[in-house]
Amino acid sequence: MKIRILMSVVVMIFFQVFYASSQDVIKPTEGFVKVVKDKSGNWQLLVDDQPYFIKGMTYTPVKIGEDPKQLTMRNWMDYDDDHDGQNDFAYQSWLDKNHNNVQDVDEKAIGDFSLMKDLGVNTIRLYHVASNNKIVGDIYKNNPGVALQFAHPVNKDLLRQLYSDYGIRVIMGNFLGSWTIGSGASWDAGTDYANPIHRENIKKSVRAMVLDNKDEPYVLMWLLGNENNMADFSRCNAKTKPREYATLVGELARIVKELDPNHPVAISEGDAGFNEVTLELYSELAPEIDIVAYNSYRGQYGFGDLWAETKKIFDRPMFILEFGTQAYNKNKGEDQDWQDHYTRGAWQDILKHRDSLDGHAGNSIGGVVFDWTDRWYMDGSPAEHNSGTKSWNTPDHTAHDEWWGIMSLGDGTDSLMRQERKVVTYLRSVWRNEK
Repeated sequence: MKIRILMSVVVMIFFQVFYASSQDVIKPTEGFVKVVKDKSGNWQLLVDDQPYFIKGMTYTPVKIGEDPKQLTMRNWMDYDDDHDGQNDFAYQSWLDKNHNNVQDVDEKAIGDFSLMKDLGVNTIRLYHVASNNKIVGDIYKNNPGVALQFAHPVNKDLLRQLYSDYGIRVIMGNFLGSWTIGSGASWDAGTDYANPIHRENIKKSVRAMVLDNKDEPYVLMWLLGNENNMADFSRCNAKTKPREYATLVGELARIVKELDPNHPVAISEGDAGFNEVTLELYSELAPEIDIVAYNSYRGQYGFGDLWAETKKIFDRPMFILEFGTQAYNKNKGEDQDWQDHYTRGAWQDILKHRDSLDGHAGNSIGGVVFDWTDRWYMDGSPAEHNSGTKSWNTPDHTAHDEWWGIMSLGDGTDSLMRQERKVVTYLRSVWRNEK
């Protein structure tokens, strides 16, 4: 009798342990994100086994007059200039409905989080995630501007609210030494992907990002780099040392997956005309990469052969990490019609490549608009809204870097004022109905 009871207990314990472990495998923790390919070869991003199409926004607001070159621009999560315990951008921006540059009685503070939710945004992108994790040591403290932005804890409470109250998840990014951030390199020397010290510092930076945030519900994916493959202007040499860079990317992807198997790893590529070299290197040296994401500005008709060529060389789900255009023309002044027209064409191209019907690639998982608000520090005085001077593929052949926002800051009398540009109406109409 005692033996039968003992055996029953053993069997019960066995099934409890087996069932529990099976449940862990079959139904992972909430917020589990993965990519899958169906029988037709179409890729999908799934969150808790439900399709998730990225309707994203680049979100790096800054107050007028502040400038990273002058070491005055802070991390947007740190703004609470009225000391009321609320983030200024998240909760206190307001919509200037009649564009009169005055906060009228009916124009109460609403906050960017609420405005983005109303637009249908489900994702924001962080270019580089702050951390004071002991792993990073003094990497962020050597440069005063970098320290102001990144040498402190990420504001998890704010990001938790972004997700829990507004349903918006976060692409968690790391520059991988672009702009020398995370590598410990001096600005003059720049990040060298053959330098073992720089490589090790970048690994520490990525480890810290993942360890700090991997169990948080706001995480959608981990993003490595920011167009490092072409961005020699940002003080890194992936363009001239692509194999060294791809080797590092592979090492990082494996590190991330070891630390967090519940979220995919994406690589950020710059689209300066299609560049098959880095994709071939990723296929060889970084096959653990789950997603390819592009900063791409090919024009009003979308992204051309980027979808098909990427699928042919490195078959992964793909999304457009930056797309959009400037709402200005030196021959007209503010040009909302051009921005609206361009963005419509780009988004329609993103949509049609969701599946392989009619010869489309079937690898699109969404896109991220650049940018939420204008940034007045990009050309000339940060206290003035300047037009540009550099060349760009716009109707007036000029880059107007202070005019990318789908939200204008009006006449600049209040950095928390938001004036919707025409394209907002279009995005709201498609994003709020798009699954």
